[in-house]
Amino acid sequence: MPEGPVFETGAIPDYAIPAYVNKTFKTFIYLPQILISMEELDIKYDTKKVGAFFKKYKVVLLLIIPIFFAIFFRAYTYDLPITDSFAEESLQQNIKSQLQAQILQQTSDIDQATLDTLVNQQYQQYIKDNRGAFDQQLGEFSKQIKSFYQDDSGQTYLLAIDPYHYYRQAQNVLDNGHVGDELRDGQPLDNHMWGPKGSVVKNSFHPFIGATFHKISTWFGNDSLMKTMFILPLIFAALAVIPAFFIGRKAGGNLGGLVAAFVLAVHSTFIGRTPAGFSDTDAYAIFFPLMVIWLFLEAFTTQNKKHKLIFSGLAGLFTGFFAFAWSGWWYIFEIIIASMGIYFLYLLFKYKKTVFKKLKTKNLVKVALTYLTTSVVFVWLMNGTYALVNAVRGPLNILILKEAAKNNLWPNVYTTVAELNAVSFAQVIGSLGGKLWFAIAVVGILLVFLKKKKIQSEIKFGILMVIWFITMLYTTTKGIRFIMYVIPIFAIGIGIFYGKVYKLIVEKGSKAYDLNKKMLAVSLIILAVISFVPMTKAAHETSLREVPSMNDAWYTALTNIKEDAPENAIINSWWDFGHWFKAIADRAVTFDGASQNTPMAHWIGKVLITDNEEEAIAILRMLDCGENDAYNLVLEETDDPLLTKKIVDQIILEDENTARSTLDNYITNVDEVLEKTHCEPPADYFITSEDMVSKGGVWAHFGSWDFERAFAFNTIKTNTKENAVQILQERLGYSEEEAASTYRQLKGVDESEGNAWIAPYPNFAGLGQCQDQNGSIVCSNGVVLDLEAKEAQIQTDQGLMPLTYRDDTTTYTPEQTSDQIAAAYFPNVNQVLLMHPALLNSMFTELFYYNGKNLNNFELFDHQQGVGGFDIFTWKVIW
Repeated sequence: MPEGPVFETGAIPDYAIPAYVNKTFKTFIYLPQILISMEELDIKYDTKKVGAFFKKYKVVLLLIIPIFFAIFFRAYTYDLPITDSFAEESLQQNIKSQLQAQILQQTSDIDQATLDTLVNQQYQQYIKDNRGAFDQQLGEFSKQIKSFYQDDSGQTYLLAIDPYHYYRQAQNVLDNGHVGDELRDGQPLDNHMWGPKGSVVKNSFHPFIGATFHKISTWFGNDSLMKTMFILPLIFAALAVIPAFFIGRKAGGNLGGLVAAFVLAVHSTFIGRTPAGFSDTDAYAIFFPLMVIWLFLEAFTTQNKKHKLIFSGLAGLFTGFFAFAWSGWWYIFEIIIASMGIYFLYLLFKYKKTVFKKLKTKNLVKVALTYLTTSVVFVWLMNGTYALVNAVRGPLNILILKEAAKNNLWPNVYTTVAELNAVSFAQVIGSLGGKLWFAIAVVGILLVFLKKKKIQSEIKFGILMVIWFITMLYTTTKGIRFIMYVIPIFAIGIGIFYGKVYKLIVEKGSKAYDLNKKMLAVSLIILAVISFVPMTKAAHETSLREVPSMNDAWYTALTNIKEDAPENAIINSWWDFGHWFKAIADRAVTFDGASQNTPMAHWIGKVLITDNEEEAIAILRMLDCGENDAYNLVLEETDDPLLTKKIVDQIILEDENTARSTLDNYITNVDEVLEKTHCEPPADYFITSEDMVSKGGVWAHFGSWDFERAFAFNTIKTNTKENAVQILQERLGYSEEEAASTYRQLKGVDESEGNAWIAPYPNFAGLGQCQDQNGSIVCSNGVVLDLEAKEAQIQTDQGLMPLTYRDDTTTYTPEQTSDQIAAAYFPNVNQVLLMHPALLNSMFTELFYYNGKNLNNFELFDHQQGVGGFDIFTWKVIW
């Protein structure tokens, strides 16, 4: 065989491509040379038979292309090729640091520019002289980094947090036949959630399909459920291109279908949520809507009456599956119903009194009713009545998704979930690929409405496409994660555009300019392929960056808990990694990604931000005795959220007898409440990790939540000025002037501003490295310390400003100090960290930065350190 092509500078290097797909990819590259070799060796092949074969199976062959790319890019996570880049960057930095030190030893008086030039020159020479040794070291180091993100068998860890929730549920399905750890009153109960109570959970598609796939894979020797769950998103993302192809093909021909499927397969936003290992439900939110739309369109377009019923029934069946797979299933159901309603209005406008005599109307009614009936039946059979109710409540819930304070005054955690951050329309367009691609998609959808020879082409198809597109664009205003749901209709729009424009140019252009139709068609296809190079490059870059957030450090920390902790132990921390704690440590958690929007966010936030260790332990005791049950029990009798919160805050700090006396003043079910606040709690493991530093503003916000202010905000939002002022005076003890001033301040503010008014966002700021200069400690973040005088100042535009600061034992507060910033000094490493004063003596600061040395009830159980010095501290609570 002739020698294969060589990648030029800037092409995708071998290390960036998983080995088994790299081989397949190169086979496509070498195909022309293989054919040439066959000709040179006089190997005969019948071009007519080959042509007939391609013609007969062209749809299948065309589908193979987007399916291949869908698998190709999503498979990067098996080999983690980016670890080669990590290793090379690290080795390069290490070698350059050594070279720089050698140069400075020889020539200390040298400017930075000259130093950088010499280092680069010597580095290039070093690599040239030691290429073999460097490559060997690079390979070994890359393997070390790679292994940090893989288990002992070499399997890459599941990429994100939520996949571990479904992984554990799939294991429960295999062990118990349902997603729960046990059955309670005939319902699956997850006894790892809401420890120690547990939570009733619903069976769902993802863990069941994972368990089913795993049972099948065991026939072929697979003994790892993680491997099975790892591949699921890749499979369903690849399957999703099939209905996308057929929908695009309906209006854009084969080319339109191919382009639609290809855009879906390689779009970086879709890849970012569905690489192998990201075993969440995102792939289903693309696959099932496309299947439903495709089957519904087939029902409309087929002329066979029997097939109409079959296809519309199948569309209803897949709607049922979608409801089983994802709680937001109702959006595609309502898009179809709304589209058919608008199509009926069009027919009514066009035919008026004769509308019900028209075949189009009869077909509409038949297909729509069959789909509606079968959808309701299958959704109900697979998910129960609640799922049907959710079809009505779901859209309303989206509208109130990010309200600051709930009616019960507890904070709304969804206001700080990154995936629900609002994005501008310009950002949406940018995420889709830019203005040009967006315009092409819009034009493609509108081209469906074009008339040909005075016969309108499937207006119902066009109506459905427009409603689908507009609805999905609207959802993006509710959060960045919803951008992914625009991708299918976006891809179909692009596909239709390419298909229709291609057909128009080939047919009209060849006649108008007397061009060879085949040559023109080939030229257009080549241009089309070139136009997708940037999109394909973006797919490569996105796939390359996919690295698990789980790693050996976390796995070891949680495994150590599993091996040491009693079975009834509870893990407390911020909610983000709760699914990891349940799946790997196999212990109950206070709250997690499935229960983050609950009162536990306030309680754990308060544990982290309080400077009172007694209060922190009291809250943990209450949570480990019964979550928020004490509050709920008191509320049942007082029917007053504000009073109830004050009572609970008071009694958890009191001994049992004093708490009993306090409760006697308000309620009758005293013993029941005390069981939830003053029980003998189970073992507790409290985790503080590096990521919680950057999240400080979030947990500190919820921990410092002001319930009186939340009451005031809700009151002003829902009442006239007169009523609001009166309520604030009666319930909060405001003077008339204070109440009126608060009303003027808050009336008309949005939810974000209301959130900030109810509670601040105390945060950690910059870490500075310090040096001794003339008896002072001068730090790179502007802080200047005088350790003898016990004074701290920070450099500002107005000069030095005094600060409150602390060291590892004592806090020093000047007479005049900032109420917005303070400093924590770490003598052992000579560094200063700036932060909000509320965090200076917080439990988190004491535990994470000062190793718990000033605390009595937290004993260090374990410390792990990951890449880049990522610290994970596990503390055992001493009751």
